[in-house]
Amino acid sequence: MLFVALGLVVLLAVGAGTAWFVAGTGPDAGTGAPAAEAASATWAVPLTNAGSSDFTTGLAYAGWQTGTTFVRVQKDGLLAYDLKTGKRAWGTPSPGEQLCGATPDPSGGRGAVAYGSATLCDRLAGVDAATGRITWKVRIPAEKSRLATSLIAPQIMGADGMAVLHVEDALYGYRLSDGARAWTVRAPDGCRIRAVNGAGIRVAVITECYLDGGDSVAMLDARTGKTTWRRPLTDLGLSAVVLSVDPLVIKLDDQGDKNFFTAFDSRGGKLGDFSTGKIDLLPMNRVAFIDGLTEQYRVTVHGDRLYLATFPENVPGLARSRNRAIAVDLRTGKQVWESSGTRDTMLTYVRADERGLLALEAGDRRDLSPRLVRLDAATGKAAGVAELPQAYGTDGERARVLERDGALIIMPWTSVATDFAVIHVPTGTG
Repeated sequence: MLFVALGLVVLLAVGAGTAWFVAGTGPDAGTGAPAAEAASATWAVPLTNAGSSDFTTGLAYAGWQTGTTFVRVQKDGLLAYDLKTGKRAWGTPSPGEQLCGATPDPSGGRGAVAYGSATLCDRLAGVDAATGRITWKVRIPAEKSRLATSLIAPQIMGADGMAVLHVEDALYGYRLSDGARAWTVRAPDGCRIRAVNGAGIRVAVITECYLDGGDSVAMLDARTGKTTWRRPLTDLGLSAVVLSVDPLVIKLDDQGDKNFFTAFDSRGGKLGDFSTGKIDLLPMNRVAFIDGLTEQYRVTVHGDRLYLATFPENVPGLARSRNRAIAVDLRTGKQVWESSGTRDTMLTYVRADERGLLALEAGDRRDLSPRLVRLDAATGKAAGVAELPQAYGTDGERARVLERDGALIIMPWTSVATDFAVIHVPTGTG
């Protein structure tokens, strides 16, 4: 059970032998009565187990945005909330014992969720993102954990109408339209898949081979799984991560307080190699006892500009941390700026455009309201865009944050330091 809204708990469905509870946000939630549109578009869904150490129950696998709703994909199912009122639009329980993954976003109105038991994630289902209807179900390859208390989930990516799964040393492409497996790509003998990411129409995969000189990065066509280009890599180190697909940005080795990167354009042309000081590449959605999730980082790209975050530092005298944004020119590998004018708190990135970086300053329920800021593309200096209610405190520190039609949507990934499952606040942005 994840949510309780205004003290009203509603039994939606019973499946797989367990009662599945969900909650709405209005006084008539679950009654079927029409909801009067609130005068203010600010609304929030409380998280039932806020403050709990049971982080896996409060984990969100994905947050889907449709034309009229926001869908939180979580362990026991999918919950959709009307963007205007916050009232629950629909709820779909997990078709199995529990969900264990999802495509990060819907494509063409379709998404996919992985599900199974507490110890094996071996099924995939298609979902109509507008209605929550399950459209197909298939069995998928799965890796069983050796520990009874942990679960190995497939890494799931969405690209060009496909759900692309990374399981052990193979990639599998499933059509979102009907669940048919369209392709399979396996690591060559003597090699393993180190890192994968997918977006747009492409899937980038790093392959590490046990013979010297065999490490490489390849770009695959998401529809067919065919390799469009491959380039050699060196100095993978222990922490290779594909941060962006187009342009392709790979974080390679790290040595002490230095991090090393390489970047390619969409055709495989080398943009360059560069290094930075110590940065924050701690996944915002990692929890104990679940391995394999598509990890979310404080990174975004616009054009030739890569935005990273400094490693968090403690704020003296306060029980919170702060970071700063870093802008890097991918053509030159040079740091353009480090942000200034921000408050003593954490930045979570919303999106980047030609004007710069839109970011949320997480707040503190005791003394600091969250704030939406824009960091100037040329200087990195922060300008306030909108102040958020102080009650939402640190909920945006480890969260997916989206901006749509002049409103901010905040979905914390886990129950760490959060009170709410979804927050919607008008900001006047456009």
